[in-house]
Amino acid sequence: MQPEVTAATCSFMVLFSSSMSAMQYVLLGMDEIYGALILSAICFVASLIGLTIVQRAIMKHGRASLIVFSVGLVMALSTVLMTSFGAVAVWSDYTSGKNMGFKKPC
Repeated sequence: MQPEVTAATCSFMVLFSSSMSAMQYVLLGMDEIYGALILSAICFVASLIGLTIVQRAIMKHGRASLIVFSVGLVMALSTVLMTSFGAVAVWSDYTSGKNMGFKKPC
């Protein structure tokens, strides 16, 4: 499978799932709709800049494997960051004595 097709499919799935999540928030009465629109515009511009940079790098080096490496890097980085921030949040809740949703079995 070509790296371009894989990256395009991955990007579409991210767009689709994030759009559905955003629609759920809007339907549930999200208050900060303008903040979300501003961040959406920033992400769109950043995506165009990233696409331009990657296309130039592919043209310069002649290797489409740069797409695979960049997608892999983003996936690895997001896995580490999400795990880290989640662990910090759980530890914070645990040390402050907040209810973490666990109940006694009996």
